[in-house]
Amino acid sequence: MHRRYTFSPADILTRRQILTGLGAFGATALLAACGGATTVTTAPVASNAPVASVAPAASGAPASAAPSSGAVASAVPSSVPAASGGAVKKGGTLILGASADAETLDPHATTALRASRYLAMMHDNLLNRDFDGSFKPGLAESYTTSPDGLTYTFKLRSGVKFHSGKALTSADVKYTFERWLKNEKSPTRYTIQPITSVEAPDPQTVILKLDKPYNILLDQIAGAWAVILNSEAVDKAGANYGVTTVDGTGPYKFKEWVRQQRFVVERNPDYAWGGPVFQNNGAPNLDSVEVRIIPEDNTRIAEFEAGNIHIVVDMPPQEVERLSKGDKIGVIKYDQLQTTYFGLNTKKGPVDDVQVRRAIGHAINRDEIVKGAFFGLGEAAVNMLAPKTPSNLATVKDIAATFNLDKAKSTLEAAGWKAGAGGTREKNGQQLVVPFWYINDSATTLMAQILQEQLAKAGIKLDAKPYEETAWFAAARTGDQVGFTVGVFYENADVLRFYFYSKQQPAPNRFGYAIPELDARMENTLTSTDKAAVTKDYEAIQQALAEQAPALPLIHQQGTLGANKRVQGIKVHPSRWLYRLLDLSLA
Repeated sequence: MHRRYTFSPADILTRRQILTGLGAFGATALLAACGGATTVTTAPVASNAPVASVAPAASGAPASAAPSSGAVASAVPSSVPAASGGAVKKGGTLILGASADAETLDPHATTALRASRYLAMMHDNLLNRDFDGSFKPGLAESYTTSPDGLTYTFKLRSGVKFHSGKALTSADVKYTFERWLKNEKSPTRYTIQPITSVEAPDPQTVILKLDKPYNILLDQIAGAWAVILNSEAVDKAGANYGVTTVDGTGPYKFKEWVRQQRFVVERNPDYAWGGPVFQNNGAPNLDSVEVRIIPEDNTRIAEFEAGNIHIVVDMPPQEVERLSKGDKIGVIKYDQLQTTYFGLNTKKGPVDDVQVRRAIGHAINRDEIVKGAFFGLGEAAVNMLAPKTPSNLATVKDIAATFNLDKAKSTLEAAGWKAGAGGTREKNGQQLVVPFWYINDSATTLMAQILQEQLAKAGIKLDAKPYEETAWFAAARTGDQVGFTVGVFYENADVLRFYFYSKQQPAPNRFGYAIPELDARMENTLTSTDKAAVTKDYEAIQQALAEQAPALPLIHQQGTLGANKRVQGIKVHPSRWLYRLLDLSLA
């Protein structure tokens, strides 16, 4: 007998209801743009479940987005109060200031965090992930699963239309998933590969069939890359889909995209299917949303202070304290699961030697980076998983290559790297030079300078090269990188599989990392119903990464958001940021 899940506004559907004993967790932050800095601390509730997630999204400053599924945070108010008087004001254009742009608006061709934020405004998923980590109705109003977990049947809402006016049917859902599965170049295709067929027996029914149980299928369906596309629009646009053409069912319509300048969407007046995740289930309060791309920190902040930008997406850490004291603007601080790391391509010399990689780790003083580059907005990292991440292995600190300059020097000596001219070590006539690619935002630039100074003390020359964000991601797909840095946002331990599974090369596995035993453990986390075994798998993966050092964690950053106090209804989602911007308004 199939298990049937029919949603109502009061329902909270978690993985515990879906899988045998597998629970949901999501990290929540509720923020209000009120006086000064608002600090929101999220404390994940203990979960008895294997961690699940959706494929990452990558962002700049340095960030690449990672899997989603989450750790449920402590209870928070259900909404942010509107402007004084209680009434939500309609209309106006919300202006967001960002340091960099998205690469593409094709959900099957990117893992960029910025792209995920654009896509969420213009599209919908079959299911939505609520702020507490549970699943709520999206384009699907109900679904059933077979007892063996191999068949999922979704019933679609009626009356849903794409921006072009075409009615949504199951044929569009079938087309979307088949397009994704057939795209061998898609960096997220692997997340739905257990799906063997997609059927559309009638206009309102979609059936997904799997070749094996898949613990995180619903996470993927509710994820950033599983938004439903208009088959006719995609076919007509061809290679231009996601560049000049976008046709979704979301609350905002695509209006204009001038690359590296601005991205504009306008209100979808027919939108009426937001669902219980949002207070506003109808059309957006705002007339339009414009994202202005302003790479220079000083210019972006000046525009914010002048009132020309309502929300600053990328807050320069050095400005947070000062801007927190504004009368008309404020800074929102929120906890997040995030790690910025120093990546090392294990196929490239000189970092193909684990001793060199560990020596680099021992030469890095993370506390100096937290204070000097990020102005205290975060904590020093020794694990790829932030401390609050379910399945975090606390004993990693005893294994990882943490700061110890003497140890860095002795490790290099033992590896044959001797003191050379000018202070840079040499071996067989070759200097110890590590190329290092980074995204040129202010914090990462400061971090690169600090790293150069720290590694020089151990006799390592860091050859730092800055990139604009989209150029960095293009370069890092070539496999030519040696050392590099980027940040990743995630909701659970599945980020480890996303980044270190051998089949994820050349990206997002930019480390050249391929360990068959760990691959097997990563695969087990997806299908095993033994919670204890899954936890042991994640712990073994963390231990191996700490020992072999393909990535050196540097900092777990605290999230910040600059907001004009005219903006009402700000609520930061654990993995969807401001989500679909349905509840925002301008006072």
